[in-house]
Amino acid sequence: MDPKKITLIIFSTLLILLILIAIILLIILPKLISPSKRLSSCLSTFNNYFIINQQPIPNNGKYYNEFFKSYKYYGLRDFFYASSYKSYLPCGNTNDLVSYNALKYVLLKGARVINLDIFYKGLFPFEDNAKIIVGNVIDNKLSFLPGTPEKLQYLEFASCLQLIKELAWVKTDAPLILYLNLEFLPNQKLEYQIFSQLSSILPQFFLDKYYGFQRVNLGNIPINKASNRLIIVTNRKPIDGFLNEITNGVLSNNSVNIILYKITQKDTEYGGVKIHFPTKEKAIQTTSQNLVAVIKENDINPNNVDTPKIDTTNYDTSSQFELGVSISFMNWQNYPDKNDYMLKYLENFKNGGLILKPQNLIYVPRPPPPSYQRDTTFDYTNRNITGLKGFYNFNV
Repeated sequence: MDPKKITLIIFSTLLILLILIAIILLIILPKLISPSKRLSSCLSTFNNYFIINQQPIPNNGKYYNEFFKSYKYYGLRDFFYASSYKSYLPCGNTNDLVSYNALKYVLLKGARVINLDIFYKGLFPFEDNAKIIVGNVIDNKLSFLPGTPEKLQYLEFASCLQLIKELAWVKTDAPLILYLNLEFLPNQKLEYQIFSQLSSILPQFFLDKYYGFQRVNLGNIPINKASNRLIIVTNRKPIDGFLNEITNGVLSNNSVNIILYKITQKDTEYGGVKIHFPTKEKAIQTTSQNLVAVIKENDINPNNVDTPKIDTTNYDTSSQFELGVSISFMNWQNYPDKNDYMLKYLENFKNGGLILKPQNLIYVPRPPPPSYQRDTTFDYTNRNITGLKGFYNFNV
């Protein structure tokens, strides 16, 4: 064969190989970024947030009630709360990393509602050595970035509680709501582990026992009873008696003590939470008499591997502030630029992570209407009439 042709074939083959290698590298390289570098890049977003410094609540939450002719305290339903969804995820929702620092920054920036997803480590949840962890769960399995070291696959629940203890009340005495989303099937052993760690790390911050067992409407709790306190909320009623006792509320759409509305990205195009109410007046009636929360669930998007946070988009919550929704969960890991919904959301909390609602969104309790005894002055009394030696006998 002609040496020139051989050279040309070899050159062409090498060129094709180089092109193929370049294409493969372009596809693979983004995924080869080390988890630690990815984590560092994602956490840098929090440096762009302004810190929410809690301003004093007017008159410490006390107001004069004209109906009772005495001073009363506003209830927990009368406030808006800066709320963080999946507070432990710094980069995204789909197969990604977890971080104690994400939780740390959310607390330090001023959030007053924290969300942790609770799962278990072990082959089976009912094993004796199964233990609770904090981690992201998709399709009933722990989700994390392929190749992630174990320390970035999940967090220790006790360590998360320790962070809350150290940071949650550094700059404020406002209550902190801890939403524990139990991602495992009802399991008394795992639930007892949750109780055990909560009661060993944060017992001094529990609400009074009167507010346990989800026995009261959380919105009715006076703000002075919740200052410097932890409010524990779960997504279902615990079956373990000890955890059930310290759980103050169940966050669900059929709950009687804290109401949840879940919306999708599609719902936001048609009014978001508004679609759950026939009228604005009905919505305000619900939010003014109850503690109400809204969650827009994160999307599942495998492209998150290459484009972090693509699956954690936020949405316009202005209608929720207009209707008096106390808790609007948001993805704090997203960059709050001038056109971002997250920045607009945070601007509502420039005076603190806990702010009083406008008066038109607050229900002012009033005494029940007086109860009157029936006036029997003109009531007929039964009389027995008998005649004709007992031939007839009847009552009139």
